[in-house]
Amino acid sequence: MAERSIGIIGLGKMGSNIAKQLIGKGYNITVYNRSKEPVKELVAIGATGADSIKEFVAMLAQPRSIWLMLPAGQATTSVITELAGLLDNEDVVVDGSNSYYKDDIEHKSLLENRGVHLLDAGCSGGPSGALNGMSIMVGGEWNVFEKLKGLFKDLSVRDGFSYIGGTGSGHFVKMVHNAIEYGMMESIAEGLELVKKGPYKDLDIASILKVWNNGSVISGRLMELSERAIRNNKDMSGILPHVDDTGEGRWSSMLALEYGIPFISISNALDNRFSSRDDEQYGRRFLAALRHEFGGHRVEKVE
Repeated sequence: MAERSIGIIGLGKMGSNIAKQLIGKGYNITVYNRSKEPVKELVAIGATGADSIKEFVAMLAQPRSIWLMLPAGQATTSVITELAGLLDNEDVVVDGSNSYYKDDIEHKSLLENRGVHLLDAGCSGGPSGALNGMSIMVGGEWNVFEKLKGLFKDLSVRDGFSYIGGTGSGHFVKMVHNAIEYGMMESIAEGLELVKKGPYKDLDIASILKVWNNGSVISGRLMELSERAIRNNKDMSGILPHVDDTGEGRWSSMLALEYGIPFISISNALDNRFSSRDDEQYGRRFLAALRHEFGGHRVEKVE
């Protein structure tokens, strides 16, 4: 890629913050998004905006490096298909979405006939991480990863990125990461259900979580976000106990079944997300709020 120059397609809460982080670190950033308001906001702080993908590609110095931060599935496939007809030899596309790892193999085949490379980058850290430093798991060709190593370093926290393996491996490992996250979040929610409804009434759950997150064996980022969620809404009032899933838990559970691997806790957590959509439990409302805290995910409100 041209030195410290990158194009970004997809300016949702993650893509916009990635652009802001890179602009702050002196990168030359070109951006495209279907809706124009995020483009205008980034142009105001130093990015170059494009009105179409064709114009976006033409603006980038060769060899081009393009970061996609789009919804997994058809949205990502559609843009990669369009890019395949516009890019040139040695250009690189980095898919930072939560794409299913088998889709990466199809996307690679769309691009490689033009000599274009694909890296799949599983990104963890939510909008805050996109702005301040993520954890990034990268799959694809080693030599292509090496060329963009500085970019991954600049976008991640210290020791927060790694080359995983061949095409799809980055998204595969991120898929398993998110499946583990399902199980951990479910455990916290069930524990708080017991605290809330157990023998001691009106306990200060936020203070309990603060203690748990300082020196205990269950301390960590999810515990920190749990405390924040409780302090923002002690009783989870106004929140429906509706917890969505974005596919990674399903994919992981199906793959575990295919390989004959017991997946008891994670499969149970996925089942509980399904059941949450008709469930009024406090723990379910808390789980919905926690997803919002770490990833900005939409919360279903009580009518």
